[in-house]
Amino acid sequence: MLRYLEHKADVLFEATGGTFAEVLEESARALFETIADAKKIRATKKITVRQTAKKLDELLVFTLSDLLTQSDVHELFFARFKVKKFGKKGDSYFVEGVAEGAPMTPRLGRTAVKAVTLHESRVLEKDGKWTARVLLDV
Repeated sequence: MLRYLEHKADVLFEATGGTFAEVLEESARALFETIADAKKIRATKKITVRQTAKKLDELLVFTLSDLLTQSDVHELFFARFKVKKFGKKGDSYFVEGVAEGAPMTPRLGRTAVKAVTLHESRVLEKDGKWTARVLLDV
């Protein structure tokens, strides 16, 4: 589930799910829908993203930041992101996933996202329900 929250200048959202992977996928969807009309994108390209971090909130932000970078570098609007691997090795968490998208077109564009910030971003798990809050700098 995805919910946009009020924020003075940027985009703040909250994503929920039954697992961290679901929350990450929902957070990616929020990022993609902020940037473009993701529902109208017919995916023709795939990009694999891998990240590691010591904390889950960092893993979330680092992964979303990588997706934003990949979108810019490859000039793609992404429609979806699917987590393929997630776990903990030693003292670090890791994730690997695939983003699917299509070349950028002006008619699908919405808002330019400058960055995914650690400020106000967090990941919580309570009673088997995961929640992530993320702030996008627009």
